[in-house]
Amino acid sequence: MMERMISDSAAIMKQAINDFSPTHIVSMVSGGKDSAASHAILQELDIKPDLIIHGNTRCGIQETSRFVENYYGNMNTDLAISDAGTAYEDYVLRKGFFGKGIGAHGFAYRILKATPFRKTISKHIRQGKRNVRVLLINGARKDESENRKKNLTVFRSDPAQKGNIWLNPIHNWTQDDRDAFLKSRAVKINPVAEALCRSGECMCGTMQSKEERVEAAAIYPKWGNWISALEKEAIEKHGFGWGDNFPKPRKELPLFDQPMCKDCLKG
Repeated sequence: MMERMISDSAAIMKQAINDFSPTHIVSMVSGGKDSAASHAILQELDIKPDLIIHGNTRCGIQETSRFVENYYGNMNTDLAISDAGTAYEDYVLRKGFFGKGIGAHGFAYRILKATPFRKTISKHIRQGKRNVRVLLINGARKDESENRKKNLTVFRSDPAQKGNIWLNPIHNWTQDDRDAFLKSRAVKINPVAEALCRSGECMCGTMQSKEERVEAAAIYPKWGNWISALEKEAIEKHGFGWGDNFPKPRKELPLFDQPMCKDCLKG
């Protein structure tokens, strides 16, 4: 079974390299188990990425980003942080929380992940050069949700930067496959992912439940106090809180698969 999984991932990587002739390979790590597996499969296949990128949305459990910095930052590859800075707080205080559901998630993803990722890739890899093709290795799997089972492709280009190609080397793995591989290779797992069954690096409220918020706040009270204080101010200004529907209709963004959002888009 393990050999079959590894062979499948090797075939996906070989096809992508043959089809796209990438100039760079980047390992995208969220702090969750899926991206831990996608990074570990690169190591298994003796593929050294040119860069490791982690997105810090600043609205999640900061212990996750500290884990990534301490663990992946000590590997033999440079680590870059795509930091959303104050984008989340600025948006919430200006307009209210993003809302709830797939449409709201699209707004959050663009502001907190897609734009910072593109900026980081431009700064560290593109640097104004032409004909740069970047494979962005991530841990998306088709069995994560019904939505992904129907719509997830093995690779897809970023619509705003066609030379950024997202690739899922563990596309066909099950959760049990992933967990068995991580255990067999003694990969260190983020304690937040163990506690919450998600990386926790983004808790924007668009796809998480109120129950998941309560659980996260109980385990990580510093985050819980921060989001409660932000919510209080947002409700005073705009009348609705974290995880509530956005009160006004708005035009939805074109749906890009939104990689690095493992638990999202489960519809």
